[in-house]
Amino acid sequence: MREWDPESVAAAPITGPVLALDTTGTLGSVALGLAGLGGAVTAESVETFEPSNRHSRSLLPAIHRVLAQAGFEASDLSLLVATRGPGSFTGLRIGLATAQGFALAAGIPAAGVSSLDAAALADAAAGDSPVRRLVVVDALRGELFAALYDGAGPDALVRGPCRLPPENAAARAGEHGAARICGPAVLRYRDAIGRGSPDLEVVEARRALAPAALRLGLEAARRGETTLEPLYLREPDIHGRSVTL
Repeated sequence: MREWDPESVAAAPITGPVLALDTTGTLGSVALGLAGLGGAVTAESVETFEPSNRHSRSLLPAIHRVLAQAGFEASDLSLLVATRGPGSFTGLRIGLATAQGFALAAGIPAAGVSSLDAAALADAAAGDSPVRRLVVVDALRGELFAALYDGAGPDALVRGPCRLPPENAAARAGEHGAARICGPAVLRYRDAIGRGSPDLEVVEARRALAPAALRLGLEAARRGETTLEPLYLREPDIHGRSVTL
């Protein structure tokens, strides 16, 4: 996929409407926010849809709804953001292709962010205090894709990402001082993840990742990091960090 020139993106502050898409899990989401100087985001609007095998039919209507609710056209956007994995292969490709198409048509930059980073930030935004958390997404074949965070966002990454059996998640979280396990895969693997770990908080809530992706993408674009290359779940398609927890 095409990458925008980082120097051209970083040359001017990104302000105005920013649209973020997430199609990497079973709960898809779209978020529209107004970016101001200094990184502030206001007037956020969010649409969610499910399940993942209907992303292709649900994503565009959700985009049109958030734009219409705010009174914007696609040509008004200043930045497109999309989660680029790890996540569902089909959903991932749909989201990235849609983001690229909108960005090219509008002549604006696009930024991709990790779905694990977005899930960590979404969980942190819903919590009352900073904690160390193990974030998990479904790697299929009975595995998780996991990463350990202190706080939230890419700078908070402590270890990972890596593949992990669900029944080992609680032990790994405990070994590394995590107080909770969260992320899109928890609901599916709740019994295996929480088995024998009464002191570990296991968060089943599914959260829309697009609002967190919006903030992460805005930060990435302002740093000149503007790639839409997908992050797949399994080698040899994984691009990026893959280590053992």
